[in-house]
Amino acid sequence: MTAPATLVVDPDLLRAGRDGAKDILWNARTGQQVLLGPGAMGLLDRFAVPAAPGEAASAPLLRQLVDLGLLVPHPAPGPAAGTEPPGEGLFGARRVDLAAALRDSRCDVVVVGIPYDVGVTGRPGARFGPHYLRNASRSLFRTAGLDDAPGMFDPVRGRQVLAGVRIADAGNITADVHTRNGDSLLALERTTAAVVGAGKFPVVLGGDHSITLPSVRGVLSARPEDGPGIGIIHFDAHLDFGRPRQGDWRQECHHGNFMDWLVGDPRVERLVQFGIRQLITRQPDPSPKVSSWPGVSAATADLERVLATLPGDIPYYVTIDVDFLDPLVMPSTGTPVAGGYSHLQAVELVEALCGRREIIGLDLVEFLPDGNSTAASTAAELLLRGLDGAFSARR
Repeated sequence: MTAPATLVVDPDLLRAGRDGAKDILWNARTGQQVLLGPGAMGLLDRFAVPAAPGEAASAPLLRQLVDLGLLVPHPAPGPAAGTEPPGEGLFGARRVDLAAALRDSRCDVVVVGIPYDVGVTGRPGARFGPHYLRNASRSLFRTAGLDDAPGMFDPVRGRQVLAGVRIADAGNITADVHTRNGDSLLALERTTAAVVGAGKFPVVLGGDHSITLPSVRGVLSARPEDGPGIGIIHFDAHLDFGRPRQGDWRQECHHGNFMDWLVGDPRVERLVQFGIRQLITRQPDPSPKVSSWPGVSAATADLERVLATLPGDIPYYVTIDVDFLDPLVMPSTGTPVAGGYSHLQAVELVEALCGRREIIGLDLVEFLPDGNSTAASTAAELLLRGLDGAFSARR
């Protein structure tokens, strides 16, 4: 091998978790996955920024990394690390490629969209959600960037919102055709694993609600095997759960049953649901993991009673289906159900729960743009308050 003058880690290379003592690496462009031990990872990390191979050029380990395509000539073909795709992201965040966001030590939050609604059983259109959520969010809050994050002053709360929280938007997981339970969802699982593995907070913009399954699976795979499990805080008008299941979910999973596989996962210790009110054919199988605050009952309950159903010794992933809101407030969804939370009730509950528990990831789904700018702003505010609450709890 004749090494190029300068090498750099392939910008499309992501850390997708660990397998024992080895790191799992995944190439988002080619789909290639490899396992590397500590020695190879240490050498690879030396080229996180472009560097000359020097005397190590003849080392077999370096040669192997180049032959595997993990190290590439600099400038690398295709988008280089730090290249910004056109446009602004959620809350006006910088648009960067995913590899650059994961490497950037200044970045706290990585946003990714998935324009996928193949799993719907009702009206499609949620695939347009990520684009419209980003547009609406910028009229609500604007982040200053990765170098400075002063937040914005909220006159109602009397403090800066999202102060010190630095956000990068990695764009959408795209495909020529999103097939049902196909590679797009696998890419999302690997992406959230890489985000959590890099020590950052994932925010996922859906898309229909089936995207929560791979998103949570990715978060779980990046957590220590001997660590505690997680809980899920689920805002929804629908149960999305019938019975605990394990095994392959690709044949039967859709946006109305994806929770079956999450409840069936032993790493998920708790599921607490808020806003459930859809009539169903039969009551779901009982599970000690699952509890519910149906309708708007949590809005009138003492907050400490609500928090008592959310054990404080585990972290939580939060998933927000916008149809937990009253359709008078949120008509822009595919399966609206009469009743539900008002705007202020929803904001207060999301903010309170995220502010009192450790939150490790957040998604918002089932927003179906229909030209209603007020509904879009309401959905964006739920993201803002959830994210602000999560980082307020960390501080």
